[in-house]
Amino acid sequence: MNETNMRRTILGVVVLLIVLIVGGLVWAIAAGPGPARGPGLPDPNLSFNDANDPAQGPSDAALTVHVFGDLQCPACRQAEPGLDYAMQKYGDKVRFVWDDFPLMSAHPNARVAATAARCAEDQGKFWEYRKTLYDNQPDWAGLSSPTDKFASYAATLGLNVDNFKSCVANDTDRQKIEDDMSEGNSNNVQATPTFFIGKTRYEGGLTNAQWDQYITAQLP
Repeated sequence: MNETNMRRTILGVVVLLIVLIVGGLVWAIAAGPGPARGPGLPDPNLSFNDANDPAQGPSDAALTVHVFGDLQCPACRQAEPGLDYAMQKYGDKVRFVWDDFPLMSAHPNARVAATAARCAEDQGKFWEYRKTLYDNQPDWAGLSSPTDKFASYAATLGLNVDNFKSCVANDTDRQKIEDDMSEGNSNNVQATPTFFIGKTRYEGGLTNAQWDQYITAQLP
């Protein structure tokens, strides 16, 4: 083998090694850090404090579903039909709890959206306002400042707009949101939406059939 061919062979081997290394890194990132992540994996070490979280369903329900969501997250918006289906079908047996988990690095308006929804909660309209934000997400997600748009949604829902604006401006419910974010971090939430059906974690949207399967499997 002459020197030129040898160099080509060495270069080919180096390129192959680089491809294998990069491919391995991509696979490792996609696979996640360990068994606590991924669809349908039970985790007995989960811990939740729902005292200050919006919830629907019986307070003494045998099964609780925790929803860690980001109001600017397109995947969360796409997951809404399945979640709505589950809440309507199982709302008399299952408690559904919302936990704020705004991913600000990817969604710069997610944090103020969470604030707006909590301010609507202070006036008894969290779930309605949350639905309005998801329904209109394309209209406000790209704005440099969505607060005027958020105030218009408050008006449409019949909220006291002055109180709503003051609540948003003062970040009145900051601690509730930060507590949810800390809870998500401690439970290894790394993406939205993440659903915890009882002690079992599911990442990403679920179909109606999947909601039926996973909920009924845990109901007594």
